[in-house]
Amino acid sequence: MKFIFTFLLIVIGLSAFAQTTINLSEDLVLTETQVISEDVTYNGNGFKLICEGCNPAIRITNGAHVHFEGVKFVKSYTKWMHVDGNPMGSVTWNDNRSKGYVRRGGQ
Repeated sequence: MKFIFTFLLIVIGLSAFAQTTINLSEDLVLTETQVISEDVTYNGNGFKLICEGCNPAIRITNGAHVHFEGVKFVKSYTKWMHVDGNPMGSVTWNDNRSKGYVRRGGQ
């Protein structure tokens, strides 16, 4: 019984640190900078990320790795994304117009 309980705790713990995937079904409209502190992938399905007046729109903290696949941005990627703190953090993107990345300190 102890073994099963321990095994379940380990599985739950590992799933808590697994990467999350968010599938957009419409444009993502932000009203303020989105702070992301855990690994996540956004599947854009051709939809846009919009944030009027945000600078940056996305701020990556806590060494997180964030990837945007097929998300359209209405402004330049590098001006909209900032990676703080931990040198392991990064944000990457890939769509039919461009691909690239920003690492710690990049804006």
